[in-house]
Amino acid sequence: MKKSYSVPVVVIVFNRVKLAEKMLNCLKKIEPQILFVISDGARKDVAGEQEKVAQVRALFDRISWDCKVYREYADENMGCDSRVPTGISRAFAYVDRAVILEDDCIPSMDFFRYAEEMLKKYQDCPEVMMISGSNLLKKYEIPYSCCFTARTYTWGWATWKRAWDHYCEEEAEWNRIQRDGTLSGIYPLRTRYYVKKELNYYIKRGGCPWDYRWWISCMGAGGLCAVPRVNLITNEGFGEDATHTQEKGNYTGITCPMDFPLILPEKVERDRAFDRYDSGLNPPWKIVRAYRKLFRHVRRFLEK
Repeated sequence: MKKSYSVPVVVIVFNRVKLAEKMLNCLKKIEPQILFVISDGARKDVAGEQEKVAQVRALFDRISWDCKVYREYADENMGCDSRVPTGISRAFAYVDRAVILEDDCIPSMDFFRYAEEMLKKYQDCPEVMMISGSNLLKKYEIPYSCCFTARTYTWGWATWKRAWDHYCEEEAEWNRIQRDGTLSGIYPLRTRYYVKKELNYYIKRGGCPWDYRWWISCMGAGGLCAVPRVNLITNEGFGEDATHTQEKGNYTGITCPMDFPLILPEKVERDRAFDRYDSGLNPPWKIVRAYRKLFRHVRRFLEK
């Protein structure tokens, strides 16, 4: 007899019916005992969206396994950067830990076991604030089943109420960690330049994405994100209907098996080498980018 999944699962859906179907089929394989369905309302100016939202919600009205379902449906459109964090907060009013999946972040089956074991292992470790399921750094080999980083990766993840309680949307928190030396204690000068440039771009426009605010919150609390040795999540949401991921670039989304039992680091400490391989934190200098661009043009010319 198949054992149902004991960790509560939070699923965030909107208007993409095929992705919602795929996520639901994935969940059927583990049969979570507790499921939170977070759904935003349709935008009034988008034709046909009300029907799509209704179709997605109807899918989760027909759960085929024995499961406690909490449905948090917005009557009006709140926007991704409000609906997601308010939905997570709502879930943590009932439970103390959860796996969190947006509809386009399809996990491998190994992710669920990995998340469950990691949540139990680090439940009383305040430095660990989240368990990520994604690892896109192909050039860095993690020596254990996970490593710890100051950056947050939310394409399929898990966390605890005690960590989410630190979530803060106030700009004052970002200003504080720059002013009091917290940010300079995390990142060296060059990386800090790009982090500040990226976050300030959104903050100055009044539309900082929720996952960046979570990153700020974790930095402010001195928290770490556990990243798996291999990628366990496929993001299938790239396209024109995506909120933040229209361009796929060189992303492949290939997942790999996780070896069990897990072999974990002896100490909870940040792997700074991991961050150096993160191109989002350490993009190449402008002169390097210029040389690469020139090289591509020369190669195309020679291939003609």
